[in-house]
Amino acid sequence: MLDLWLIRHGETTWNAEKRIQGHMDSPLSELGTRQANALAKRLFSKKFDAIYSSDSGRALQTAAIVFRGQHPCLDERLREMHYSILEGRIRTEFSVDEEKHYAAYKRDPYNWRTPGGENWQDLFVRVDAWMKSLPEDGVVAAVTHGGVVRAALCLMVGYPKSYEWNVVVDNVSITRFHILSEQKILVTFNDTAHTEGLLQDDDD
Repeated sequence: MLDLWLIRHGETTWNAEKRIQGHMDSPLSELGTRQANALAKRLFSKKFDAIYSSDSGRALQTAAIVFRGQHPCLDERLREMHYSILEGRIRTEFSVDEEKHYAAYKRDPYNWRTPGGENWQDLFVRVDAWMKSLPEDGVVAAVTHGGVVRAALCLMVGYPKSYEWNVVVDNVSITRFHILSEQKILVTFNDTAHTEGLLQDDDD
């Protein structure tokens, strides 16, 4: 059986500013660092057979705190969805054309792509490919992004593809699956017990 732990990165400075990140990056905020340290304490005695991380800086920074002294396997398939021209922006800063693209994307995120970016279908394909590349047995952790966790939830548990918009994935939350052949069980979703008393942010 595969015991899969998906961990969202800690809060970043752009999360705090409500900026769209996608493939662009910003460092962990002070709160994000405290969140990662809280998770490190929780997982201190937990043994993982393999640790993966998105190659985005915010995921790597989180992984370095949570899994001190260990070297995660980097995989670009664990990146957040690519929002292209909207990245680094707050919605109030959008041009007229950017607002049109954003509105079209919100109406049909599974099919609509911002120019040069991805849609949910693209994200689902690469997340599915990553999960199928994992070993059949062991305990595996991956530090990744809210969009990847939502996509995995839809793929693993069979939620409709429109469901991901209704799901909150908090910073440094744990979402855990047990996978045995074709049987996939959601063990826990958005577990943030380790951040009790800390503020949370729900952006990607």
